[in-house]
Amino acid sequence: MRQEFGRDAVILHTAQKKPWLWGRFGPRRYEVVGAFDPNISSSSRRNDRDGVNSANASTRAGVQRQTVEPSRPPTADTRPDPAWSEAMLKVYSRLIRVDIPRDLAVNLIKEVLSKLPKEEWNNEARLWEGLNKAAAGRIKSCEPWEFNGKQHVVALIGPTGVGKTTTIAKLAANFSLVAGRKVGLITLDTYRIAAVEQLKTYAEIIGLPVQVAYSPKELKEALRKLQDKDLILIDTAGRSQNNQLHMAELRNFFEGVEAEIHLVISATTKPRDVDEIISVFGQLPINRVIVTKLDETSAYGVLLHTCERARVPIAFVTTGQGVPEDIEVADGQRIAQLILGDA
Repeated sequence: MRQEFGRDAVILHTAQKKPWLWGRFGPRRYEVVGAFDPNISSSSRRNDRDGVNSANASTRAGVQRQTVEPSRPPTADTRPDPAWSEAMLKVYSRLIRVDIPRDLAVNLIKEVLSKLPKEEWNNEARLWEGLNKAAAGRIKSCEPWEFNGKQHVVALIGPTGVGKTTTIAKLAANFSLVAGRKVGLITLDTYRIAAVEQLKTYAEIIGLPVQVAYSPKELKEALRKLQDKDLILIDTAGRSQNNQLHMAELRNFFEGVEAEIHLVISATTKPRDVDEIISVFGQLPINRVIVTKLDETSAYGVLLHTCERARVPIAFVTTGQGVPEDIEVADGQRIAQLILGDA
């Protein structure tokens, strides 16, 4: 889109025309809807790009990167027991194929064995049935917000590129247009080019007020302006878990702010990166997790791994870029079936 219409083009809606969950086979078609301002001259675009590149170079020169080794909970031996039967080794291999980490796979199988009679330990079907139950029991989910006269302030945080702004738009559209709640939007994402405009475009389409906050003081002022809303959704700039300066800025924004923090993680994230993301973003009190981009992978073990490491419920999952349709309330049983059903 940007090759054809210029670098200021913004994607408003992307729809996959083939069902995402069970229709994995056959050709996939996509419909993309976007917008751009034809009044922006090419010279102003070029100047803007040069200015941003200069600023980014200065920022990189003055920031020291620090890698934080995530803390991991104690785990069992990650190797299969040499005494395991052929059926146990087969289900272990199936778990690894769906991107469940080895330590978690071992723990799951041991949990199943503790609940099965020994005479069924070599029954692959019974072992897999037990694994589905064990996985579902470990995936915590939660119901959508109950209002009852109470305002909810919800902030979405997470790494770059996980789809926080699109997820904000989906939540806003569903709770405003479907549930009939008064919704307000705030964006702290003043780093990305066109990020503010993107959220404003969504807000205009849905018919919602949006505030922009450049500082912690302006965030508190924006919350005051939206104090009559049932639900306030706060969009934040994507942060690298390796950049401690950015994390410090994010913590400063929410000091003294009563907000429910949702960590947004992509289903395409590697398990090791999930550990690091949760460790670093856990500097803020994470209340819920949202897992995005389920349509961009065929192995879903990261959902179980995320639940295990974050130790908080999964609130929502997203299944595409369509607004507002491609978002679902998380359900532990359904997620377990998605993780293990085709393995």
